[in-house]
Amino acid sequence: ITSLDDAAMCEDLGADALGFVHYRGRMRSLPLAKISEICASVGPLTTKVLVCAPGDVAEAVDMLEGSSADVLQLYSLRPEDMTVLRDRGIPIFRTVPPERSEAIRFSQCADALVFENGAPGLGRSYDYARVPIDCCPRAFIAGGLTTANLHLAKAMNPYGLDVSSGVESAPGKKDPALVSEFIRRCKA
Repeated sequence: ITSLDDAAMCEDLGADALGFVHYRGRMRSLPLAKISEICASVGPLTTKVLVCAPGDVAEAVDMLEGSSADVLQLYSLRPEDMTVLRDRGIPIFRTVPPERSEAIRFSQCADALVFENGAPGLGRSYDYARVPIDCCPRAFIAGGLTTANLHLAKAMNPYGLDVSSGVESAPGKKDPALVSEFIRRCKA
């Protein structure tokens, strides 16, 4: 999510969570102050997820506090760092490739795993049947999802599905019709 309007639209259409990128070099990356402004506009029943790659525990805490998000979705940090964050009451999602060894490595120290193939945020689909969904109790499938291939990821029976570019009319701009259809198919 990159704007107040898109946040309101996605929430109104029934999104369970909204993701906000604060990751240097990523197209949809926003300053923490802007993320905090958008998060403040979102209702309390919609989970706000900060997608980031902090260098250490202190930076992760600072990012979460500066963003006003509820959850950290990490592309960095070691399992022991994640355990420190969880011990402080911070919910953690860890992004991992669809590989069993990586899923096992992070499954005990994360509240959920987000499976994504390749470089983060590129929106590339892959064989979702490769996701070792049995390695964790809460698995999200991400990467290249659209209304056309959603059924392939949904067939894996994940805890959740993570979409961004697949419901955009332009980079960073969500399309109401695509968002509505994606959510409808997820919940059907």
